[in-house]
Amino acid sequence: MKQVLGQLQALQALDTELRTLRTKLAEVPTRIEKLKADADSVRTELASTEQSITEHRKQYKLAEVELRSAEEKIAGYSVQLYSAKTNEQYKAFLKEIETQKRLKSEVEDRMIQLMEESESLESHRGDTARDSATLEDENSRKVGVLEAEQRELESAIAEREEHRKALVEELPAQVTRLYDRIHRNKGGLAVVTTENERCNGCMNPVPPQRLLEIEREDRIYTCEACGRILLSSKK
Repeated sequence: MKQVLGQLQALQALDTELRTLRTKLAEVPTRIEKLKADADSVRTELASTEQSITEHRKQYKLAEVELRSAEEKIAGYSVQLYSAKTNEQYKAFLKEIETQKRLKSEVEDRMIQLMEESESLESHRGDTARDSATLEDENSRKVGVLEAEQRELESAIAEREEHRKALVEELPAQVTRLYDRIHRNKGGLAVVTTENERCNGCMNPVPPQRLLEIEREDRIYTCEACGRILLSSKK
């Protein structure tokens, strides 16, 4: 029975280690996706900045057309102003000239704003392009490290699964069934020790007589409170 109890303790240690390794393995794809998402985010920002620059250039060209149109109309109305035959015509030409001058001023202000914004966007594009290139290189390296870690974890898990299989084959079938049931129902912790006269699984006290019986290692004892298999801390 001492050998069986030792094997149960080894099995629990293996399962605990496997659980940790599988948790780490499950996290790797998420970590890789996070790195790729970060790089995608910077690329998206760069593309958005490029699109904004293109749109600003388009708006600036349209503003140039508006400016030329206003200037041509001002010149045209100025010529017509001196050929006005009536006072009403004269006033009408003056009004049109003032309207086009106001429009010209608004267009010029808009063009200045577009130029300032374009300069800011150009600067941001340069910074973002550098950040994107740096992040691409850095994340590519990190993804490589994670992929290597993934392979190592898969190898470690496969190795421990083989060890576990061999260990289970040495245990009596009823003991394996008992262990598996407790392991499944108790969150992966089926075998615990008794320290300070308590079950290390649920921290409930273990009667002194039961502690002595557990120390003899002549059979499998379980915690009366949580049902986990108890091993002596003196083992």
